[in-house]
Amino acid sequence: MIDLTLQFKLIIFSFIFGFLFSALLEWFNKKINKHNTCARLVFSIFLIIFMTFVYFVGIQKIGNAIFHIYSIISIIVGYILYDLIIKLIANNNKK
Repeated sequence: MIDLTLQFKLIIFSFIFGFLFSALLEWFNKKINKHNTCARLVFSIFLIIFMTFVYFVGIQKIGNAIFHIYSIISIIVGYILYDLIIKLIANNNKK
């Protein structure tokens, strides 16, 4: 069993990572649309490799690279929450 504080740190880090990954992906997609399909594919692969590296370095620093199912759920929740917040902001600005 891992310590509860360590689990909490990993869940919070994963949540923030998912949130920031969604923001970075949105920005990346806006910037890459002007390139051809092959370049978009190559840049997307490099982005995913870079973000995976950042995530695993982060969990290595926090908890000796303990990867748990809660980490995946936290990343997904952070990713979805970013999209929901952006939609709420966009809807409020239209009014």
